[in-house]
Amino acid sequence: MQMKVMAKRVAGGLLTLLIAAAVVAQEKPQKPKQPQRPVELNADSLRKPPSGPSFFIGPVEGSSGMFSVLLADGGPKTVAGTFTLQQIEVFQAVLEAAKAFALTDEKVGAATPITTRLMDQHEWSLFVDVSKVGNQSRFYITLSTLQGKLTAEAGELTRGSKKEPSALLLSILSQVQAAKARAKPAQ
Repeated sequence: MQMKVMAKRVAGGLLTLLIAAAVVAQEKPQKPKQPQRPVELNADSLRKPPSGPSFFIGPVEGSSGMFSVLLADGGPKTVAGTFTLQQIEVFQAVLEAAKAFALTDEKVGAATPITTRLMDQHEWSLFVDVSKVGNQSRFYITLSTLQGKLTAEAGELTRGSKKEPSALLLSILSQVQAAKARAKPAQ
């Protein structure tokens, strides 16, 4: 009889332990509450992620005078390559020529666009097509590497407009100039 009572007490104790363990396992530990700081909103935090065609240029780490270049068409396609400082200087000259040509009234279509290709005769890795109709100049940039060849829209300019142009081509030109400046050795 005493054995039965003891067995019931042990079983009851085990049951209580199992229930307590189950309750503890289900409870989530509470972290001490910290005062919440207000979220600061600024222009950067309100911007949407980049979409559309994009361009990147940066020096190759450990290689003096070498640059990594990436062009994306805004969709799934990208092309990347490594270029020398001399090639980047040619790219800069082609981009500057495309910008200057886009601002002129030379070779402008009245009803249908006239497209002019600007490139260096010895360096075909990067070239720009400028399509002009009316007072609009549209840019298309092509990057050709061992990985492949990709053409992406690079924005447009309105000739004679007082509005500051914001074509991707101008951003690319600025990025190329900045990358070259960072790559020059300090004197």
